[in-house]
Amino acid sequence: MTQMSNTYITGLRFNDSNRVVSGRLRFLALALFLLAIIVMPATGFAAGAAAGTPTAMTPPPSSSAAEQYLLTAANRARAARGLSPLHYDATLAQAAKYHALQMAEHRDISHQFQGEPDLMQRGAQAGVKFSLITENVADSPDSSILHDLWMRSPGHRENLLDPEVNSIGIAIVSRGGRYYAVEDFASTVESLSFDEQEQTVAMTLAQAGLRVGSSNITSTTDEARRTCGLDSGFAGSQNKPMYIVRYTADHLDQLPGVLTKRIESGKFHKAVVGACTDAGSGAFTDYNIAVLLYP
Repeated sequence: MTQMSNTYITGLRFNDSNRVVSGRLRFLALALFLLAIIVMPATGFAAGAAAGTPTAMTPPPSSSAAEQYLLTAANRARAARGLSPLHYDATLAQAAKYHALQMAEHRDISHQFQGEPDLMQRGAQAGVKFSLITENVADSPDSSILHDLWMRSPGHRENLLDPEVNSIGIAIVSRGGRYYAVEDFASTVESLSFDEQEQTVAMTLAQAGLRVGSSNITSTTDEARRTCGLDSGFAGSQNKPMYIVRYTADHLDQLPGVLTKRIESGKFHKAVVGACTDAGSGAFTDYNIAVLLYP
């Protein structure tokens, strides 16, 4: 927590770490302990969101002028550095509003009060598909200085200018002459069915020169999906692949390096793709894919 002229700010960041080949996704949590005049440990927190409407510069009419200013200021700062704008997300804003109300009720700032869900739980409960979620909070008698204070603090500035996030939810609650502000950021993941995930990966594999799909000399798609759910090995009883690549990703338009190298070796000409869920990933959401390679 940082104190600046009777204004208090703190920030938090949680993301997941990617896994390639075998093993399941696990998240990596990093809390940003920010340095300035007074330094104190921050506790864990956060919120989640889905990408989409309203557009980046258009918060709903119900948002306050102060909240709209923070959105405009955030995207202006990102544009000045060549970064894509953040899409204002109403679900994420609702999560931010709930936490801002909690801070106002406690007359204090924190990333989690007793009885509140933690970061991953809050995002999951909101129905959000995210691979990264971060937060800035602040308490000030003047809402117009919040953005500048966050930008002057390295950790908060990192959250605002993070190229990996694409969505933002903002809430400011006034109580007792003070403004309790929350900015929640997220990198959201599009919700796709297994069929859609497999088709997207299959298109990329086909562009790399592979013939993709089940045949009498390869596994079935169902076997590929069950293989995806294993930490190692093949779930079928026949037509065993020569090589299996399991990986997670928050975007499906790129293949992992280990898979690209196998394709470039020239040893493989056919592939079957299987998608699956990962019960061990917690609230974080990524696509879990297995690619079964055949000569």
